Amino acid sequence: MQRLADSDSKKKGKIYDFKRQTKFSKEQLGTIQLIHETFARLVGTYLSTQLRAYAQATIISVDQLTFEEFIRSIYSPTFITGFRSEKLDGKALMDINLNIVFTILDRLLGGSGTPLSTLRQLTEIEIQIMQRIVGKLLNALREAWINVVDLTPAIEFIESNPQFAQIVPPGDMVLSIVVEVKIHDVTGLMNLCIPYNTVEAIAPKLNAASWFAAIRKEPLTKNVETITQQVRVVELPVIAELGTATLTLQDILNLQVGDILLIDRLVKEELDIRVGNQIKFRGRPGVLGKKMAISINQVIQPDEEDKL
Repeated sequence: MQRLADSDSKKKGKIYDFKRQTKFSKEQLGTIQLIHETFARLVGTYLSTQLRAYAQATIISVDQLTFEEFIRSIYSPTFITGFRSEKLDGKALMDINLNIVFTILDRLLGGSGTPLSTLRQLTEIEIQIMQRIVGKLLNALREAWINVVDLTPAIEFIESNPQFAQIVPPGDMVLSIVVEVKIHDVTGLMNLCIPYNTVEAIAPKLNAASWFAAIRKEPLTKNVETITQQVRVVELPVIAELGTATLTLQDILNLQVGDILLIDRLVKEELDIRVGNQIKFRGRPGVLGKKMAISINQVIQPDEEDKL
């Protein structure tokens, strides 16, 4: 009996903070992480396409904490968007670090994507541009959550000071999703804050079984149509190749205006037409109006491409 009492006395109790009550179970947090991993992939794809640059988004953490703790973790100034969903009660926040914001703006306005050395608040024009970008990011969030609920988020406000983005009392529990965004060599964080009261009504749906069951019910034709539509708008260079010639470096250095180069193609031969790096067509050159043109006479089949 003495040994049993000694062993019981050595057991350490677990401290429970009544001011920081957990609301989401481990299973629910796991499902939420799966949802936002999809969101991160969509964000990376969208930014890569929109900015024509390498972009990647990765989930860093999914946690539950008080709203006060979330606000304290955000840099100031920043770019915070408050949004609301008709299907949920209350508002949520999306915060994007300014180094990422200014990298996006610089790329969209024709720059190389270099962030500012000294961060500042955005101008009205910059806010309008970023508001459109955030709208697309919220569409990606809607697509990630679609198997649980159709969020249809709408922007409510934009703020630069975290202290002015009070959507719930400081002690309320919120879901915090931290996403690391990398654009070329610039790295920053995107933070999502979803109060528990906002998603309390759909909390029972946040389990792996329900989520995977909803994924299996999603029609594949919709995915195929989406991918097809995205592929159709991809721009590729189309080049009509007149011919090739092999010269020494000395010959190239000695070239003058009026010199003639002999290429490996006769005047009567059809020209190769490349789409990207692949020969896809053959045709004859000509003139249409005041512009040079080429008439496609032959389509190269896939089995023929391997022989070229």
